[in-house]
Amino acid sequence: MRIRHLSVSNFRGIREMGWALPDKAFFCLIGRGDCTKSTILEALRRIFFPQWNLVFDDADFYQCKPENTIRLEAVLGCIPEEFRDLETYGHCLCGWDQANFRRHDDPGEGLEDALRIRLAVGADLEPTWRVIKADEDEGVRFKTNDRAKAAVSLIGAASDRHLTWSRGSLLNQLTETENISSSLAEAARAAKAAMEAHRGESLTKFDQVAKTVETTARTLGVNVASSYKAQLDSDAINVRVAGLAIHDGDMPLRQLGLGSKRMLTTGLQKNSLRVPHITLFDEVEIGLEPHRIARLLHHLKEDNKGQYLLTTHSPVVLRELTVDDLYIVHSSAGKTEIVAANKPAIADSIQGKIRLGAEAFLAPKIIVCEGATEAGFLRGLDNYWVSKGKNSFAYQGVALFDANGASKIMEIAPGLKDLGYNVSVLADSDSPDQFSDVHADELRAKGVTVTVWGGGVSIERRVFADLPWQAVMASFDVACLMHLDREKILDQIQSQYGQALDRNSATWTDVPILRDALGKAAGVSEWYKRQSWAQQWVGAIAHHLDDITIQDTDLSRKICSIREWIDRA
Repeated sequence: MRIRHLSVSNFRGIREMGWALPDKAFFCLIGRGDCTKSTILEALRRIFFPQWNLVFDDADFYQCKPENTIRLEAVLGCIPEEFRDLETYGHCLCGWDQANFRRHDDPGEGLEDALRIRLAVGADLEPTWRVIKADEDEGVRFKTNDRAKAAVSLIGAASDRHLTWSRGSLLNQLTETENISSSLAEAARAAKAAMEAHRGESLTKFDQVAKTVETTARTLGVNVASSYKAQLDSDAINVRVAGLAIHDGDMPLRQLGLGSKRMLTTGLQKNSLRVPHITLFDEVEIGLEPHRIARLLHHLKEDNKGQYLLTTHSPVVLRELTVDDLYIVHSSAGKTEIVAANKPAIADSIQGKIRLGAEAFLAPKIIVCEGATEAGFLRGLDNYWVSKGKNSFAYQGVALFDANGASKIMEIAPGLKDLGYNVSVLADSDSPDQFSDVHADELRAKGVTVTVWGGGVSIERRVFADLPWQAVMASFDVACLMHLDREKILDQIQSQYGQALDRNSATWTDVPILRDALGKAAGVSEWYKRQSWAQQWVGAIAHHLDDITIQDTDLSRKICSIREWIDRA
């Protein structure tokens, strides 16, 4: 069985969501924290919950308002023949058009037979499961044992129960039920026999008390058939299924590390279940090192019986997957949307970008930086702004993406925008053949915010031109400190200024020609062209950014506009 469509209404953080799933076995949901990824998995788990006693409370309703009825629906395809039987759900079948991702109320030619299953919960907190055809149908009850046949399992932070024979666990599904009762009875008898074998060593004091009880019984005329002794009560030692667990020698497997337990549970789900299954894996990376994440993902994608829905916050997971596996979850004002990363026009481009900047795909807002200098400069600004009491990039949901060159911006920024991200661009203006005003306007027309330094200059020339002189000298000093070769730095400045440069920096005065030579040397000789270098540069000059004398400069205005986008977007 496979999920063809999922809709969620008024469940936790989701007011409204509809998602038509391609005919695939593997889906990885990504996106910022609190974008309802885990809620999507939990909705599926509840639709196919294999017991009757599923508990809801007011916090499960959207905005905690029980008057908003929870409605969770799944269209289930690849259904078994028994579900098509008129004695079960044959008269409730609907049709699923896989080519157009549409559901029809009735089966038909070219449509897949499917079941539309609805779980509804009102203010009374009583869940009802129904198989329906049309929106207003009363439908028929979706039975507990039929929900279990979908074999939906959620592997979350706690996997201990799946390593015991508790109800609904994987081990319980794998066990031949007809032999369990007799096996447990034998286990209880063995426990009593073991106690009897050690009576002289372990039960002497207990038997003394038993003799006292026997004497009292005889005195009071209570019949004693043989003699009293301490022994395990058959009812009290009834070995229950939930009490059995897998052990490694004497160690229960629940004492394994979290990652090991989750991997083992997943392996059981994949290799041991004898029927198709649907496995939900929340935050697949938890407890696993990168090499084990890679192995686990490879293991899952080899499974031709299961359908897997995963969530992740890990760049490692993204780098191990292909663009075809990834689905971006966006949530705004209670409406959740899921966007496939493999959009035909941008799939090839996005695949490489995920490998280069996976972290950015996990945030809702992305600043595409022309290169490492711009990315490091913004990281430095982030540190400075936090020190001034402003919200951090992390708090505002902002990630940086190093485009590694102005010519790459037009390939990256529109693709990210098409995937539903809020996108801004920071670029130099000194290479119009790679990124021009026309390019910037084209991006703005698509809803991308673009910041380009005025004057046809690089970021280095813009900073050296606009900052107070003390900051210019601080920029020179920090470059000498980072590169540990003051004479080489002076050579680079002289190549831009000319032989007339006074190599004694203590005598320099604030003149435009020297500022420009410094800015050109910084750019051409790549003084700050590493993110760590650019970040250190900003640390040396940041306290000058609020200087009232530069508030009307291009640098100050553009930095303010970037901050406005961060706070507004």
